[in-house]
Amino acid sequence: MTVFKIYMKIAKKNMWMILLYLAVFFVVTVMFQGFAGADVENYAAESIPVGIVDKDGSAVSESFAQYIGRTNKVVRLEDDKEALQEDLFYRNVDYIIWIPEQFMEKCILGDDKVQVTAVPGSYTGSYVEQQISNFLNFARVYGAAGFTEDEISKAMSERKTAEVELVDFSGNAGRTPAYAYFYRYLPYLFLSVLCYVLGYILIGFRRGSLPGRMQASAMPARVQTIQGLGAAGTLALGLWGICSVSVLLLYGRDFLGNGRADWYLMNSLVMLLCALALAFLVGSLVKSPNALNGITNLLGLGMCFLCGVFVDMDYMSKGVRKAAQFLPVYWYENVTVILTAHRNIEGSVRIEVLEGIGIQLVFAVVFVCLTLAASREKNRSYI
Repeated sequence: MTVFKIYMKIAKKNMWMILLYLAVFFVVTVMFQGFAGADVENYAAESIPVGIVDKDGSAVSESFAQYIGRTNKVVRLEDDKEALQEDLFYRNVDYIIWIPEQFMEKCILGDDKVQVTAVPGSYTGSYVEQQISNFLNFARVYGAAGFTEDEISKAMSERKTAEVELVDFSGNAGRTPAYAYFYRYLPYLFLSVLCYVLGYILIGFRRGSLPGRMQASAMPARVQTIQGLGAAGTLALGLWGICSVSVLLLYGRDFLGNGRADWYLMNSLVMLLCALALAFLVGSLVKSPNALNGITNLLGLGMCFLCGVFVDMDYMSKGVRKAAQFLPVYWYENVTVILTAHRNIEGSVRIEVLEGIGIQLVFAVVFVCLTLAASREKNRSYI
């Protein structure tokens, strides 16, 4: 077990770096989790303070004020220009509506517009204007049908607002569960830690006359390879085990109760295999620690930014999304999004998940083949 012990000894020397990446990973996860913690609890129209100056005092004008007050905070104001300017300046109200005298004749049966004043540069003006337009349009329809002022007032007060019912496909009440963020950022941890650790190990095995001495040793090359793979697999599974235990400790009941815990674990394990195979490829090609640092940062950060780890794919251009499909992290993230969005993984959803996992396995096999080809060429150079 000489090769195995050397692998583990080099990994132990780099333990500080593994711990550093674990710390960065958990900090980033908690930070983004906090940013996204302001999920909308329910679907509701935005409420803003609206000042109303009612010069008419009729039943229709009162009905109009109540209609605006359904989704906004209505503040009754006097027709005092200086006082109104102060209310706007100090943001006591964001919008002021003047209801003129003879409101029914001028604005509903006639073509006059309701006078309004909004805070300059505020988007809330358009929001309230839409509500004013809705009231006037409905009231004009009732007026054209011959309704009296009292009948229009009663009809508008009884008119129901639209109701929105959210369909909960994911079982998360429209919110992204905390453990989803954990698994979303997991590829960055896997790629960074495994590429660095295995890269340093493989660089160490190629220093000086060590490659020639290993070829001349009594231990067959096959046994050396098996021990090296065993050590690398032990390190990788140890990292995966730490992450899996962390999920259980942090989100135990929510994670285990979602009915998709096994899919999350399977997807992360396959991503681990991809990262491990890619780490072997990187370690087989680089010749110095400086080159390893550059390539690892390029692969880890590059793939994570392009494939939806740090930035949602919805914000990416069509060309970037197509290019990202040639990277394994894209398919890992795609599976994670599907698992988060669906409560039951069955039918066409199951097929999509299995396709994503299968494509990741294909990437892992490709990386292994490239590593074997690179290792064969290097071994020839030592002969």
